[in-house]
Amino acid sequence: MIPVILRRLRDLVIIMFVVGTALFFLIRSIPGDPAKVLLGIKATPEQLAALRADLGLDGPLWQQYLEWISRAVRGDFGVSIKYREPVTELIFGHLAPTITLAVFATVISFGLTVLLVTWSTVKPTSRLSRFVNRLVQFGLALPEFWTALVLILVFSMTLRWFPPSGYTPLFQDPATALTQLAIPVVVLVIGQTAFFTITLEESVLGELTQLYLRTARVKGLSEWRIATRHVMPNSLLPILTTVGMNFASLIGGIVVIESIFVIPGLGTLLLGAVYARDFPLIQGGVLFVAFLFVFVNLLVDLTYSLADPKVRVA
Repeated sequence: MIPVILRRLRDLVIIMFVVGTALFFLIRSIPGDPAKVLLGIKATPEQLAALRADLGLDGPLWQQYLEWISRAVRGDFGVSIKYREPVTELIFGHLAPTITLAVFATVISFGLTVLLVTWSTVKPTSRLSRFVNRLVQFGLALPEFWTALVLILVFSMTLRWFPPSGYTPLFQDPATALTQLAIPVVVLVIGQTAFFTITLEESVLGELTQLYLRTARVKGLSEWRIATRHVMPNSLLPILTTVGMNFASLIGGIVVIESIFVIPGLGTLLLGAVYARDFPLIQGGVLFVAFLFVFVNLLVDLTYSLADPKVRVA
């Protein structure tokens, strides 16, 4: 266990350094001047030069890099050009809405996937199993933005069951927060459940060929007991990586959903930073997402070792 954690911490340092360095030089090659974005096209050359000096963008590129990397190793990612606030505070200030969406969507999707695949394993020829298979293909093909707009039209504009947009902190007003999160969570659950179901079904098909299942049937165990006690626990291990990486992807990748439903999450923050050429905020946000990927990968490895003794032996 300890060697695994040490290796992941080593990988974390290397990944953060490589991603941070590559991103620093990459975003500065993008056309556009943050000073002009802030001051507008009517700004004088003197005003632009003064603002560049204030933002630390007037020196040579290598000097800017050394200053940035020296602060980054201490956890200081600078001050946002657009918001004039510390990057770390902005990221953590916008993280709660995104985490809330990602947790709800992932937990519900995983639970639905286990239920649907368990039923399909026990009753593979039933009408519900055939319907689920068709529904999964349909869910994979639906674009999230189209699904979001259709659900808003039906449940917000026509039936008026849920608000079309907005965000309230979950612990501030749970009732209002849940009604505002209902449609965006459903949009994410549709695509994730379809993807998880395809992945888990492939794992189950491989497990159904194992000889120990024949022994279980000879002992008189029911198909439900075989599926819930043997097939599903052994089939869930390969999907843990998929669920973990998908969760990390949601943290930095649900920009479309946050934009449609006006949710002030991390994706919306980073999108605004790109438009404003906010170099410090872009770098800090992307590094945070990279850190999250490595951290989630570590949690998946630890979960493997706790769930399967053979992994601990290896």
